[in-house]
Amino acid sequence: MESMNTKKSFRRFQLKAMGFTAILIGPVVLFATTVIYHLPFPSSISETATIANRTDAILPFCLGALSLFSLTYAIAHAYERIDKILMTGMFSGFTAVALQMCKSPYIESEQVGVLGLSPDTSNILHCSGAVIGFGCMILWIMLCFTKSDKTRAAQTKEKRLRDTCYFWLGTIMVLSLCMFIYNSIGWLGNEFPVVFVTECLMLTFGGIACLIKGGLFFTDKSEGKFVADERSRNKKLEDILS
Repeated sequence: MESMNTKKSFRRFQLKAMGFTAILIGPVVLFATTVIYHLPFPSSISETATIANRTDAILPFCLGALSLFSLTYAIAHAYERIDKILMTGMFSGFTAVALQMCKSPYIESEQVGVLGLSPDTSNILHCSGAVIGFGCMILWIMLCFTKSDKTRAAQTKEKRLRDTCYFWLGTIMVLSLCMFIYNSIGWLGNEFPVVFVTECLMLTFGGIACLIKGGLFFTDKSEGKFVADERSRNKKLEDILS
């Protein structure tokens, strides 16, 4: 029982770490671009990795951490095939985004990224990775987070509330991803930073979903009582053994 509780606690820690990382990416890179480098508002989060014609370490570091959390979660906690597939997709997509730059006016080199690709080719790989990473994240939230072996009527009030949150968070992410793809194809103007806003929405709402799944919000009341009782029993056992 103690081993199961430890594993569950570690899983929730990973989800919270993923959640906070995803939420902080947008504000942190915006601060770096506008305050530290004194550059205009970025057109996308990815553009911040190319400022001053050099790779700023903040975005690749954050995406690398998000990819690592995805991979370790898939290995340690993905019990069903769909979980492993989606988490592996997230890892692959966000890793591609971290390794290869998007097309940016700040790039002057003819070979960019870890693979040394041309800016146009790197942009294709970068955008494809973003679509795969965000797409897998959305499916993970809407399909895996809402799974239950109980009927909706038999679920707790908190579980139903969590599922409702996952649905609406996922829906906003789907709409944001559609806008991201629509703009990437070139059908929208550049007067408004569509890509930056949609990326921030997907990361923020995806992060909130991870925090909810990680037990930060709307946990079952019965679960809290079970944890308290379990701790009490462990304390009594320790007192007896000592």
